[in-house]
Amino acid sequence: MKRLSAVVAAFVAVAGLSTGGAAAASAADPPGPSWPGTIAGGAAATAAPNVAPAPAALPSVTRSSYTNPVSKSFADTFADPSLIRAKDGWWYAYGTSDPLRSGQTVPQQIPIARSHDLVSWTYVGQAFTTATRPSWAASDAALWAPDIRSVDGQYRMYYVVTQTTVTPEQNDNAIGMATAPTPAGPWTDSGGPVVGPRRGASGNPGDFLWTFDPSVVTDSDGSQWMFYGSYYGGLFTIRLSGNGTHTVGDPTQVAIDNKFEGAYVVRRGGYWYLFASTANCCAGPTTGYSVQVGRAIRPAGPYLDAQGVPLLASRAGGTPTLTQNGNRWIGTGHNAIATDLAGQDWIVYHAVDRADPYLNGTDGIPRRPMLIDRLDWVDSWPTVRAGLGPSEDTQPGPATGGRWATDFAGGIGSQWLRLGGWSTGQDPQSGEYAVSTGPAALLTAPAGGSTAASRATGVRVEADLRSPGTAYGLVAGSLRSP
Repeated sequence: MKRLSAVVAAFVAVAGLSTGGAAAASAADPPGPSWPGTIAGGAAATAAPNVAPAPAALPSVTRSSYTNPVSKSFADTFADPSLIRAKDGWWYAYGTSDPLRSGQTVPQQIPIARSHDLVSWTYVGQAFTTATRPSWAASDAALWAPDIRSVDGQYRMYYVVTQTTVTPEQNDNAIGMATAPTPAGPWTDSGGPVVGPRRGASGNPGDFLWTFDPSVVTDSDGSQWMFYGSYYGGLFTIRLSGNGTHTVGDPTQVAIDNKFEGAYVVRRGGYWYLFASTANCCAGPTTGYSVQVGRAIRPAGPYLDAQGVPLLASRAGGTPTLTQNGNRWIGTGHNAIATDLAGQDWIVYHAVDRADPYLNGTDGIPRRPMLIDRLDWVDSWPTVRAGLGPSEDTQPGPATGGRWATDFAGGIGSQWLRLGGWSTGQDPQSGEYAVSTGPAALLTAPAGGSTAASRATGVRVEADLRSPGTAYGLVAGSLRSP
């Protein structure tokens, strides 16, 4: 049986037709995001007849303007951000364990916030408490640099534990993993390190490589790969087990030591792009953190920059992607990437305000709020705002919703052309979804209007498709009338 969720999207140019279920919101919440929609798919290939549902209305799109930092509504600092668009239609962001506000001294145990538009954020809570944090973390350990993913119906979060009970020594940092049924939790640690403490070359007590900054990707064959590491030791990647709780095989180094940390990897146009931060993250008003990129055809590399210089070379490569530009923001780095409902990429990162660099006083915890800016691809290489770098003035925000056109609320309505057998089910987060009972297909109305001219700008389609193993697919195309 194939499950076809209501999380489905289609766009003409940058405008959206919206569909999809969302979780219930409290009276204090803004309206949840909508999910735009055109889809065709089935457990077996099925030819559609020359009769289509009535044309959908011309699309519209919802977007909000913003001014950095976008975390100001709930936090003065929110370093090393990672984020995910969850099944309930909301974006969730996770940050390093710091106090959130000036004047506070107690760190949050991985703070969580959520947003319907990527620019207006509300505090949700923290992933752990003193009672629920990893049992193998030392009492004085911090939890850093979370990475959030959704795999096989569960949310997985990876994070740095700066001090463990795995050894009796100091500095034995490691990477752990927790799972949860929802992006807000409850989070349950897996019980031990995924990547344990790694000894340095000296072998001396307390000499451990920096096992920091996890980032996980899924290859086209379904395999999971974790990137990790930092200045002391370099950046590595290694395959993960199916359940994500331990590694398989030997690691491969992908970037030289003493230059990079904060790896974040995305796939685009047949390449894997490795975003990595360089220079000191936390030097107050002299922080020079920035993001550079290399790309490879395999997750394990080799990664080269735009000039063909390897990231493993002694004079290491790295194409600048995000750097300070002379405005208030310095130390721009440790990024994640989000794609809005019009297909535009956005880079989410932390930065330091040169005029207010510390959370409390004139030293100590750096104040690193969360920022967001448009990520452009120029000649197949990423750059922020076409090379302008971090923004400090008002900017047009991401496309995050549009007019409702199709959904599965109340069943599979007349706007869907059905081939084969279909029923519906309920998911507590994403709402009602469609399930095929055999070879089947669903087809929506033409996106963008009834004429070829109104649809000439193209269609973007995305969907949440789930299957226990049978074939399925998603098709965007044109219908020809007889």
